Order: sequence, then structure tokens, then C-alpha cells
Amino acid sequence: MKQVFRRVIDRRGRVLVADLPAPHVGPDQVLVQSHYSLISSGTEMGTLSKTPAELVRQTVSDPWMRNVVKQTILATGPSQTARRVWHEMITPREIGYSGAGTVLALGDRVEGLEIGQTVAYAASGHAELAAPHINHVVPVPDSVDLRHAAFVTVGGIAMQSLRRADVQFGETVAIYGLGLVGQLCAAIAKAAGCVVVGIDVNPKANELAAAAGAALVVNPAESGWKRRISDFTGKNGVDATIICASSDSAEIINSAMEITRRQGRVVIVGYVKLDIHPKSFLYNEIDLRYSRAYGPGSYHAGYEKGRLDYPFGYVRWTEKRNLEEFIRLVAIGAVNPEPLIAGVYPVERAQEPFDAIRQHTLPGVAALISYGPDPDRSQTMRSSSRPRVEGKVGISLIGFGNHVLGMHLPNLKAMREVELRGIASATGRNASAEAKGLGVSIITTDVDELLADEGTDAVMICSNQPEHYGHLRAAVAAGKAVFIEKPMVTQLDDFAELLRLMDAQPTLVTLGLNRRYSPLVDELRAALQSPPDYVEYMIANPPLPADHWSLDPVDGGGRLISEGEHFIDLCNLLIGRRPVSVTARALGKLPDDLRTLCNFSVTLHYDGAAATVTFNESGVPGFPRERISAFAKGQVAILDDFGKLTTYGPGGKPRTKGSGLHKSMGHAEELQQFVSALKGEPNHLLSWEGSALATLCVFAAQESIRLGAEIDLDQFHRSLLAEPQPVEGDVAPDPSLDDAGASASIG
Repeated sequence: MKQVFRRVIDRRGRVLVADLPAPHVGPDQVLVQSHYSLISSGTEMGTLSKTPAELVRQTVSDPWMRNVVKQTILATGPSQTARRVWHEMITPREIGYSGAGTVLALGDRVEGLEIGQTVAYAASGHAELAAPHINHVVPVPDSVDLRHAAFVTVGGIAMQSLRRADVQFGETVAIYGLGLVGQLCAAIAKAAGCVVVGIDVNPKANELAAAAGAALVVNPAESGWKRRISDFTGKNGVDATIICASSDSAEIINSAMEITRRQGRVVIVGYVKLDIHPKSFLYNEIDLRYSRAYGPGSYHAGYEKGRLDYPFGYVRWTEKRNLEEFIRLVAIGAVNPEPLIAGVYPVERAQEPFDAIRQHTLPGVAALISYGPDPDRSQTMRSSSRPRVEGKVGISLIGFGNHVLGMHLPNLKAMREVELRGIASATGRNASAEAKGLGVSIITTDVDELLADEGTDAVMICSNQPEHYGHLRAAVAAGKAVFIEKPMVTQLDDFAELLRLMDAQPTLVTLGLNRRYSPLVDELRAALQSPPDYVEYMIANPPLPADHWSLDPVDGGGRLISEGEHFIDLCNLLIGRRPVSVTARALGKLPDDLRTLCNFSVTLHYDGAAATVTFNESGVPGFPRERISAFAKGQVAILDDFGKLTTYGPGGKPRTKGSGLHKSMGHAEELQQFVSALKGEPNHLLSWEGSALATLCVFAAQESIRLGAEIDLDQFHRSLLAEPQPVEGDVAPDPSLDDAGASASIG
């Protein structure tokens, strides 16, 4: 299929029409054959016109981004960070978020729609095939022109801004800025029984608004425009002003305050400088509000991904209900987008409308991209069907996000014995951008297609965390060796299923717990003359915002589930024995849902030893984020951030290795061990038993927090194997925690 992209640093507004595999359709998604998609001139041209210098200034002004860059440099070094930044600058980005078309396929959990039905959708880009989530898809009656339905997202944005303004029948509403959103704001306000005042410096935009029913239009470039509004409102001012313009000048916000009545409302939809003069704002008690996106549900992962809806009786107007209402207004003729359409361009000529918008030659405020009747629905793009190169290991990737791009991909490319065979991802966008340089033979959005490749010996599962379970099961069933990023799974029932599966169908599976492969961990173990009898592992990270993906009950599952395997596995490695029980506690108030847990302490009890993992959100700059203290007979070793090792022994004088300026957390070494295992060479790769043990301990810790009791690991393990169907006999795993390694020769 064809899709339109932009490059981050291309100031000339150039776009790229690329061929991609058809998108994957998840259980809460709808596959739509696009007929039209709307170009949002303000949003899309704003991103197309940024220069490298502007992007740097934007990054420097953002404290969170500054910290990300700093941590990336510390973890990977300046040169790799520079390569990663450059990749971000040149990688094509999806643009567009509003369209209409015909339903081709439905996810398993989608209800209320039918194949062949016409719909409008939001939050998906300019493409022949779109896969929006169900809360972004609304039916379109046969009487509605799909060109008009393609305005749905911008209509939802306009409608939400009016709701934020609390406008009522008969009130006077000023729309400051009559671009695409402003024109629809004016039309919807009139349909709601409001008196509309339009404000724009563009005479053509004012004419459009007047033709659509605005009672008064004024040009702020002309003198006396505020007086005209004052006279029109009987010297009272408008009831509400909605700012749909963007400007670095403080003139717009202060003018909006001046034309609004006492105790009126000013709603900001665009981006304006908020250098507010207090006279009008304070003395007139004006309410200043922002309107973000198109209704309740925006930026809430559970809602945006279609997993939940808000009850009608409690949240009357959600994102989806605003979209539905806009389509209803179009259907009854209360809103008519036709006069706003300046042109319809086939996708092959997508550059033309962007050029016209950038050069201010578009004879109107909106342009549409149209699509042909027969898009390519293939989910797989093959560059070749070549066999695996003799002597090399064929590795394919499932998931192609930032961690793969920034960490795994450079390491894999540096390994001469590795041949990258294929990439499977939900959209194929990142994979297609990298495919030529990687020489992969297959790019697909269908994991089964990738697993059917005979040249693929092993897969690396780096997909979204909730997808790990399904991808791991499929890979094992296909007979592929597996490297899976942590967490192995996010649900206890899924873990129990995996235990039974691996017991019946053993294969090479390792969990991506890279810390155990850090060179300084090897140094620590070598420095101790006997295994430690106590390990204290302290993690002090900065706090995450409450809406971070890792705290989402589905996408993340909390920091214990998402990250705990790393720390527990390293404790198991250092102690060198299997824990017999686990005790865990939440630090602070116990959350209602343990999957949002952020602060916790886990104690692992061994035969004659113990280890404590303390994870808390009290990290501060300059103090190690991770500190491991290992106590052996007459010796103590302290490892800070995998960059500085200090050992204390009988001599009394501490010895230090590493400066702490550069971390080496074992990512490259981990992949080398995986490849050695695939080739049947000596290795110390974490085995399936050791991987499963780390996961078992994490779920045992969660259970301990829930019950407030110590969890016996063997008993807990047996209970998992016995559910949901009893298993005859006990399965007593014997995890390999030493360096004996694993093997699955591919010779």
C-alpha cells in the first residue's frame, strides 16, 4: 500500500509517498480502505517546516529531553548517540490524522461495525489502508459524501473547543483565526444556535465564514476592529472567544481578553504567546482555558487503544461521541465542509497540496488526498528469497522500536557471523526506512510470515510487552530459537501456560537480562574468593508520570513486572543458588492495582544466603541509579551503575575499576552469547530455566505483596503447573545459574 511521510529536517516541506506492507490489525482495531484523507494545514505544515536549529532549540528547552540525551550518552557513548540522533532526524514520520473510507476487516473485539460499511476515522495517517482503534472510528450514513466525512477529526477538535467554552444557545462567540479548525468552529457554533463573530487577517477566510453564516467578520489588521465587536455586542463584549490561531505575539491573547465580556471565557486551541496584561484578564474575571485534541479520552492509553469507554451517563461527550456528533451535523446539513475544499489530489501527487499550502497558493483552507479503488493488501514485502549465507546465523526481529534501533541493531550489524533475515512490526514504517541498509529479505506485519522463513534460525522478540506471550508461543511452535526482551510476560496465567509449553516442547529460549553480561559483573564475581551470602541491590530512579506506559495495567503492568526480572536475575547469578522463598512489600501506600506499583522491596531467601532488591523513585542527579553491594566472607564489592567497581578485602585498601563515566550494561556481550549458543559453541547464555526462574520470582513477589506473606517458590511453581488442568507428578526445575550455557546448534 502507499502511505505519505515527512522527514524531520526537510524544511522545504517535501513529503515521501512510500510503499509499505498493509498494517497489522489488532483485536481493537479496524482495517479501513481509505477513500479520502484530510490535510491539516496548520498541524502538518508546522512539523514540515522545522529546521535542524529549531529542533535543537526545542530539545534543549525540554528538561525531559535533555535528561534522555544525557542518559543515552552515558549508556552508549557520544558516537552512538550521534548516530541515533541522526537517524531520528532523517527517519520518515507519519503525517495526517483524519480520513474516511470502507471497512475491510475487524479486530476480534470490535463490535458495532460491519465489513463494507463506510466510516470516518481519526488518529491514522495519509495511507491507502488505515488501522485505527475502535474509539477512533465512527459510522458514516450513505447520504454523507466521504469527502466531507474526512473532516471528522478536525470537526471533533472544533466541537471540543466549543464544549470547553461552555457556549449556550443565543450566546455570541468570537472565533479568532479562521483557518480549517476556525471555520468548522464557526459552523458548529452557528448550528448550536450561537451568534458567530469571525476574526482573521485573511479576507478570503473572512468571506468564507460570512458565507457560512457568521453574523460579523472583522480583520484585526484594520483599525477599529475591536470597537466594531463592542458595538455589535451592545458594548458588552462576546460571551466567549475561541482562539484558533497560532502566533509568537502576545497581541492575540490580549485582544481576546479585551473583546470578551466580564466573566466570559477564552479558550485556546492553537499556540499563542501567553504574555497576558492583567487589566482585562483580572479585572473582568475572565476564565482562560485550553482545549486539547477532540474530547475526553485524548492521550489516555486505555481509551485511545480501544480497550475501554467512559460510561455515557458520567462522560457525555468523549472523543468518539464528538466525532459521531460531527458526522450527524454534516448528515443533516447543519455543517457543510464543501466550501472549505480547495482541491482533491491523488496520493501519487501528494506533494502538490503541501507545496500549495506552504507557498500560500491553495485557493481555500483545506485539501484532500484521494486513493484508488484497489490498494495492495499484502502484509509482506520481499526483497529476495535468498537462502541463509553459509556459516552465518539467520536472525529476524519481531518489533522494531527505539530499543532495537538504538541498541540491538548496531550490535547485530557489528557481528559478522549474523545475517539479518527479516523484520516484523505492526506498521512496517521503521523497518522499511532501514531495510535497504540492512539487506533484509522480508518486511512484514504478519509474524507468521516471518516465522515461515527457512533462513531464520532465531527471532528476537522486541515487540510491545503485552504481545510477548503470543509471539513467544508462535516462535516456539515454529521451531525457532528465541531471544525475548523482558518482561517475558505480563500476566501470571500466560506464564503458567509457557511453563507447560516449554516442559512439553523444549527449545532454546533466553530472556534479555543484559546486566548479568556486563564486564564489570564478571570482574565483581572474579574478585570475590567465595560466593556472597548477602546481596543488596538498590535502584533509585526518578519518578515516572502517572500516565507513563509502563504503569498502564495492560501495556506495562507496573515497574515490578516490567523491570524486576533484571534485578532478581542478577542476584540469583551472584548468589549462585536457587531461592527457596520470596518476601516482598510495597514501599508506601499499597496501590489499588499492583500493576501500577512503583516502589517496592523484594527479599530473596536462599539456603544460607539472602538478597534484597529495593526499587524506589527517589533518584537524584549525581547518585547512582543502580548500586549492587555483594558481601562475601571477608570481602565486599560495590558496583555503581555498571561503570565503577570498588572492592574491599583483607588488605584494607579498596581497589577501584572504572570511572563511572561510561556504563557497559552487557547488551553487546548478551547478543554474542546468544549467537554462540545458536552455533553450538561454548557460551554462558542464560538458559530457559534461569529465565523462567527470574520471572517466577517476580510473580512470587507480586503475590507476596498482595497476600502480605512469604511465598515458597517450589510450592508456587507447582501451583502454576497444576492450573488450569492438573499435571500428573511434580515438575522440579533445576535452573542453570552458572556459566554452563545453552546450545542449539544450527549446523
